Amino acid sequence: MACGASAEDKFPSYLTGKYCNDIKVDFMTNSIKSLQRYRDKQLASQHRGGMNNIRKFLEQREDWLQECDDYLASTSNHRLFKDENTTSKIFTAISSVTGELQSLITGVTYSVDPGQSATDVAGDKFDRLFKLVDDHQTLMLMKGQVVYR
Repeated sequence: MACGASAEDKFPSYLTGKYCNDIKVDFMTNSIKSLQRYRDKQLASQHRGGMNNIRKFLEQREDWLQECDDYLASTSNHRLFKDENTTSKIFTAISSVTGELQSLITGVTYSVDPGQSATDVAGDKFDRLFKLVDDHQTLMLMKGQVVYR
């Protein structure tokens, strides 16, 4: 007698709706706070070691979030961040930041006007990510879903 495998059987046992929500909330609060602090206080120093640490930190969070998004899309037909469009925009913004940091680490330079910095492009990409996450948090708060900032 053959038994059909459920979608949940394709994923590690630690993946649950609660776990994924916890990963998302941690990203939107603690991780974003750390990234904001780095963007505001360290990015302009152009220290490659710090950039690489932040890039790896963000890539790790992206992997965790992507794993949860895949799980939720397969098992409960919803996405990690509200809907497919919002989720896609946040993942694209994360990839944009990590890609820009990698470019700066490998020595990409920009011609900049006086008063500007070579890290302005990366700063703008961080700001885009922060805005997308903040917009999602605001939407959750409006729906009565509490997110601690």
